[in-house]
Amino acid sequence: MRILKILDTTELDLFATELADDLGRRFPPKSEARTDAGAKHQLEVILEGLGARAIRYRNEHKLGIYKKAKLGNVFRWRLKELGYSDGFIERATKVIVTRVAGLEKEKQAPAKK
Repeated sequence: MRILKILDTTELDLFATELADDLGRRFPPKSEARTDAGAKHQLEVILEGLGARAIRYRNEHKLGIYKKAKLGNVFRWRLKELGYSDGFIERATKVIVTRVAGLEKEKQAPAKK
């Protein structure tokens, strides 16, 4: 029975889909065409927030390699369904997966002297 729980990704699938849907709501696929500095900043802020949520999720749940990869794939395919371009999907997914994998240093408050 423990093996079944390890392989159950229902909650993870829901979380990854919610992340992608949140991105779709806050920065719709039509916004990809925008090249102004405001759009770039908006996207950075949104991806930063999604990355922080992904880190919190990772810290609250034990994610092995399989579940980290699953999160990235569900996120990627949901963005595809929403109508984003392949380049955008690759970039957004990389941000989330790098955060979940712990490969990017998380922003920390400066140490007090």
